[in-house]
Amino acid sequence: MGTDATRRELLNELKQLNRTLAAQRSVGHILYTGIIYGVGFFIGSAIIATIALGVFGPVVGEIDWVASMYARGVQL
Repeated sequence: MGTDATRRELLNELKQLNRTLAAQRSVGHILYTGIIYGVGFFIGSAIIATIALGVFGPVVGEIDWVASMYARGVQL
């Protein structure tokens, strides 16, 4: 008797797994997931770039080429 209950439970779990897998493989789900990951990557990269420029900005600003280009841009 325990074997039949276990078998039914296993079949129900497999059916649920198949439904979940089918939903995750749909084009809409893949598109939605891609957009979410893309936006997250863009925002994260912007935050990291801002922090990096804030930390390394003064060091980079002392490079002659960068300082001359900045002065040239200010004149414009």
